[in-house]
Amino acid sequence: MELTDPQQHLKKVSRELPESKTESIEAREILRCVLQNTNDLVFATDLNGAIVSFSKSTEEVLGYRGEQIKGKHSKELAEDSVEFERMTGGLFEDGMVNRSDFPFRHADGHPVYCDVSFVALKDSKGKSAGCIVIARDITEWKKFQEELIRVDRLAEVGRTVSGTVHEINNPLAVINEISGWMGVVVSDSEGLNDDDRADLKTSIEKLLEQATRCRNIARQMLDFVRDSGPAGDSFDLHELLRNSVSFIFPELKSKDVEVLFDLMEGPLQMHSEPRMLEQVFVNLLTNAIHAIEEKGNGAGHIQISTRLDEKSVVISIADNGTGIAPRDQKKIFELFYTTKPSGKGTGLGLPICRNIVHKLGGAIHVESTFWKGATFVVRIPIRG
Repeated sequence: MELTDPQQHLKKVSRELPESKTESIEAREILRCVLQNTNDLVFATDLNGAIVSFSKSTEEVLGYRGEQIKGKHSKELAEDSVEFERMTGGLFEDGMVNRSDFPFRHADGHPVYCDVSFVALKDSKGKSAGCIVIARDITEWKKFQEELIRVDRLAEVGRTVSGTVHEINNPLAVINEISGWMGVVVSDSEGLNDDDRADLKTSIEKLLEQATRCRNIARQMLDFVRDSGPAGDSFDLHELLRNSVSFIFPELKSKDVEVLFDLMEGPLQMHSEPRMLEQVFVNLLTNAIHAIEEKGNGAGHIQISTRLDEKSVVISIADNGTGIAPRDQKKIFELFYTTKPSGKGTGLGLPICRNIVHKLGGAIHVESTFWKGATFVVRIPIRG
């Protein structure tokens, strides 16, 4: 008995079905291997945008566990969900959408920048069935590019700082010369009573002191660029801290900020670079005043404390100002990074402080709770 056409077709299908099933299993295994081993973020969504499958790298790069990703709407992985929807709005008409430097959001909140491609999926009938998202993490590359920009800016500072310091030193030299001449005139003047003469001498001494400080700062700027080492001298750290406070006394008085000292008993002799440390302390104190002023609730105070730790001295400068947000704490010592409004901060103060402290063989870090205050801790060898 000969097989009819339907019977022949059924027999043919029955032979091909195991082969098709085998090919399907092999295809799924290949896809599983790709998803498990690719370094790129790869995830597929259904027609509603819910994630149905994803690569292992998607979990690792974005910091989510598998159960947190599956079923999640794909736009929820984006830093800007509105921009994500706008970008993919015409996907099923165009078939593919590419975008460079697109930010996804890590589980802990920070952005993960990617070059991303969206590819539309269609079923066997040609109808839209979802999409495949393929993204390559370029966050480190982006940081590298930003670092190159900062290095270039620093190089530009280096190229101009010598001329700038020269221009600053010229008028400072004149101020020094005239101040010295004024001191002689005041000493020899016959028309002054003792109190007026003493007041004028004190004012001239302060003028000379501040002019010298400006010259030291200018020299330290050159040292920062040239990476020259400190000279070193013996001094009383407690006296240096009090002098640093006296430099900013007018600002303390106008902002109604109180400075409290919690110092070890007696003088604290050490061998280091006093002018460099003075610059660090004045910078930290000035930042503390600004943080207290920004908080704006009055009763501002700054506490300065010292303690010994083996062969180092630890100086803490604590304030009750705005504090530093967690996302900023790892960046505040980076060149040109500032939390202040445009035009009010250069992003150079704290990096220069760190550079000085490191040159002196020490370390600096910050401890802060946002809106409760900040404490900068400086550790310096007693003998540098």
